[in-house]
Amino acid sequence: MLLGNLLQPAARRTPGKSALIFEGQAWTYAELEEISHRVAASLLRAGIRSGDRVALFLRNCPEMVFSYYGCFKAGAVAVPLNNRYQGPEVEYAVNHSGARMLIVQQELFPEVARVRPALASVERYVVAGEVATIPDVDNFAAWLEDAGRPDNLPPMREDDPAVILYTSGSTARPKGVVHTHFSLTHTMINQSTFQAMDDREVSLVALSICHIAGLAEQILTTAFVGGTVALLPRFEPGKFLEAIDRQRPTKIQLLPEQVLEILDHPRAPRTDFSSLRCCIAGGDSVPLEAHRQFRELTGLEITETCGATESFSYAMNPPFGRKKPGSIGQPVHGTTLRLVDDSGREVASGQAGEILVQSRANMKEYWLNPEETAKTLKDGWLYTGDLARADEDGYFWFVGRKKNIIIRGGSNISPREVEEVLFQHPAIKAACVVGKPDPAWGQTVTAYVSCKENLAPPTAENLRAFTAERLAAYKVPEEIVILPELPLNPIGKVDRRQLAAWAASGR
Repeated sequence: MLLGNLLQPAARRTPGKSALIFEGQAWTYAELEEISHRVAASLLRAGIRSGDRVALFLRNCPEMVFSYYGCFKAGAVAVPLNNRYQGPEVEYAVNHSGARMLIVQQELFPEVARVRPALASVERYVVAGEVATIPDVDNFAAWLEDAGRPDNLPPMREDDPAVILYTSGSTARPKGVVHTHFSLTHTMINQSTFQAMDDREVSLVALSICHIAGLAEQILTTAFVGGTVALLPRFEPGKFLEAIDRQRPTKIQLLPEQVLEILDHPRAPRTDFSSLRCCIAGGDSVPLEAHRQFRELTGLEITETCGATESFSYAMNPPFGRKKPGSIGQPVHGTTLRLVDDSGREVASGQAGEILVQSRANMKEYWLNPEETAKTLKDGWLYTGDLARADEDGYFWFVGRKKNIIIRGGSNISPREVEEVLFQHPAIKAACVVGKPDPAWGQTVTAYVSCKENLAPPTAENLRAFTAERLAAYKVPEEIVILPELPLNPIGKVDRRQLAAWAASGR
């Protein structure tokens, strides 16, 4: 499928059905199809040609959705920028992708203005907002006002790039993950089939749609089945719970940190969760205690998943089948997984190995980075860098990232195992365990934690004693640092790299 045609089936079958809801406004499938045609016409009129990159620097908003679909129709490659980016990060992603146009939200434009002289490839700027009085910058609404349907859309192939998504960067610089019309189509097929989605789906979307989960899993897959997207500008636990009461969603998707925020919010016990059929959580491990509390609050089991920008949600607990809390579930539809050791040999049953993914939903390449592409894509398999073990029922259990495993005196320690024990303490709100360089042991274990506000905080020694009762001595953290909040990375997950850097520097 070409993604420019994604809206057509629902626009023909149910033209008056709400496709997108945002802050009291609604757009039907027919309206969304028409607007995306106007965006495509405006892009083509501005000189954008098939394969040209268009950078999108917007928070969750209708213009972001319109721009995606317009790019798909015009054959342009959408380059969504993380809406938390600062000016230098914008500069890097725009220049690396070679974007010819930048569509930016008005309140984010100051970050663009900081680096505008350095954005060598950008020929045209379009600002989405109520008022745009910036010199040499078009206004999004006025830009579309006189646009009709394009006379001719450029020819496209399924293997053409559709989006370039910049990772949060495990290397010095973020890598641009290239997904094609083909790979995103198979992402939609795999997810909708495994989750048994249909046109009754109402997806409440608070994840940022500049990332793969918000875009592919929630926006595109919901449109693929003809459902409705209820879009929020950002995740705020109180407003998210209000939206559950108001929009009556059938499905939500959250980061583990957001699950914890919902469980702690005073509105949660008064929220009616009865419309929900599925709550997906991924991006990091969900503490077992959070699984229990969520089940008591909502009557619904969390559907835990695991994936990557390079191959979204390759494993998931069956949404309507047997779940194993704490596991990442089974391979999703159309996906094969292998676990291998450092030599590429399959590991024995029950042993941990690196997850390899074979799927038509895998990325095509890293943009302008053949060396990293060759390291990640080998013989039809995507090497994820994630470690897991498989049990006798074919469920996979996440162990950690290869680079995050702590090696203390020759013994491997999974940060997740130690974090799970810390989460068992009733006062712990968040926990992250990292390795600290040590001349004698190679590495020692350091834990960073934050505590719930409504309970008396434990001391570091209290927590060491708590973990010592539940873990082998070599796994007990030598150091536990209590912080008001743990730092988050641009995706909204606990910033493990930052904490590891703090530990290494003795901070």
